[in-house]
Amino acid sequence: MDMVHNNPGEKPYDTKYNDPNYLKSQGFNSMVLLCQINTAITYDNYKKNSLLPGSDERNWIEAKAKIIDPKLAACKQAGLNAFAFTDFLVFPKTIWEQYGKQLIEENDTNFNSHKPDINRSLTQQLLIAQIEGIFNRFPNLDGIVLRFGETYLHDTPFHFGSSPISNDDSKSIKDHILLINILRNEICVKRNKKLFYRTWDFGYRFHNNPAYYLAVTNAIEPHPNLFFSIKYQQGDFYRMVNFNPCIGIGKHRQIIESQSRLEVYGKGAHPYYTGSGVICGWPENKFDFNWWNNSYTGKEMPAGSPRGVKDVLEKGLLAGICTWSNGGGWQGPYIKHEIWTDLNTYVVSHWAQNTSKTEEELFNTFASTLGLSGNNIKLFRQIAELSIEAVRKGQMSDYTENAVWWARDEFFSVNYNQVILKTIIAKNLQQKVLQEKTEACAMWLQIEALSRQLDMTDSETLEAILTSCSYGRIKYQLIEQMWILMIEDASYTINKKLNKQIVSNALKRYDELWVEWRNLEKSNKYCASLYTDKAFRNERKGSIGELVDEMRELNLETKN
Repeated sequence: MDMVHNNPGEKPYDTKYNDPNYLKSQGFNSMVLLCQINTAITYDNYKKNSLLPGSDERNWIEAKAKIIDPKLAACKQAGLNAFAFTDFLVFPKTIWEQYGKQLIEENDTNFNSHKPDINRSLTQQLLIAQIEGIFNRFPNLDGIVLRFGETYLHDTPFHFGSSPISNDDSKSIKDHILLINILRNEICVKRNKKLFYRTWDFGYRFHNNPAYYLAVTNAIEPHPNLFFSIKYQQGDFYRMVNFNPCIGIGKHRQIIESQSRLEVYGKGAHPYYTGSGVICGWPENKFDFNWWNNSYTGKEMPAGSPRGVKDVLEKGLLAGICTWSNGGGWQGPYIKHEIWTDLNTYVVSHWAQNTSKTEEELFNTFASTLGLSGNNIKLFRQIAELSIEAVRKGQMSDYTENAVWWARDEFFSVNYNQVILKTIIAKNLQQKVLQEKTEACAMWLQIEALSRQLDMTDSETLEAILTSCSYGRIKYQLIEQMWILMIEDASYTINKKLNKQIVSNALKRYDELWVEWRNLEKSNKYCASLYTDKAFRNERKGSIGELVDEMRELNLETKN
């Protein structure tokens, strides 16, 4: 399976992975459509003209359905299963106006939360009506991929909703069991359609807690059309967490989710190879991690512990892999060539098609499709393998806890590192951390040098590779300067001492690198859009830009 997850509220991605015929040519047998199909039904099956004919709300819903029709038809024509990625539970505004107080918890005083309670009778009735409405309106839909952990309504102006699962952990397991059993009966049993129930949530719950996972799934009778869909990491799609211990346990078949261009690590703007990590495990997965702060526990994983997806094949529960070829996160960077997306998607998806193949075999086959051979394949693999640790050591640290989201999408939120910086100063870890960043930059210089040795007939792809390697080198050299400035700022805050020469040098280099980065973007048509100096979602507060301005002023004011 493959899914393109567009940025909420933005223009959909322009990518070949939206083309069912391309997916078919790559060996996929299923496509996950992010089409909010549950917002494309009128509920006439529940109550005739529940939504007023001719109203803006109903017109929008009917137009939405007509947009989905050709997408489903294209999947069928290409010979692909079509599954709709759906937020549950979301209802039209009119439904909420008519029945809202009967949908939320009885003691919920915040009606505007629009959080339905799956234990309420009317919530269950409308859920069943929604499922019936979806499959009546779209009979060629093969099933649903359900999301309950996050709900995004940026592109649905006439709908409200949220997860029907209680925020109270003492109730949430029972809520999951109730919801899954309703869905199982309505989708899998009655209609012989497939249900992929995603376990993704926050905290130590369904997604990453084996006891919680088993408490839910052991209460559900298996069905050939029911699957649980799980991200392969114990956390989100980032590093320095264990392989997900919920994979390969219980009695239900599972689909593993893998992201091809990660919002934490450049979104495909520069090399970051995931195929090896997904299939075989990341280098650091030899060791045990605290999942909540992405730091080492100081222990090695017991012998035989799974590190990658290949290590749980013998459990017999894996039914497939869903690659997110595109998507995850918010806003940019926006790429102009899909070379790194293609590499990661190809290796993971083709391994799922034939698990007797090794990761390296699949990598080399992909490289050959680019026209590479001999030493050029070796050079390309060196670039990919170096990116694995060049990215991790550039952004994260082996010596501290890690705020993994501090450098994500197109943003640098340095305030996420405040507690970590205090620890670095208190434990006198400054030099180790900064040498780690220097090591990462050395890897990026090597990556850039290797790219300039590549020889291939596809000049456009070669230009994209060269540009992306320079992009990554500049980005991580910038991040090195950010860490120098963050550490100097923390040191001044704690000790009231500032090394003006170090700060001056870092600021000068920081400015030079931004100039070089902007020039790279101007002079290369395949250069991805650049990061900003803002914090997450374009906030100035807590951003690298705010810190740099403060350090400039401080450096001018401070005498010592």
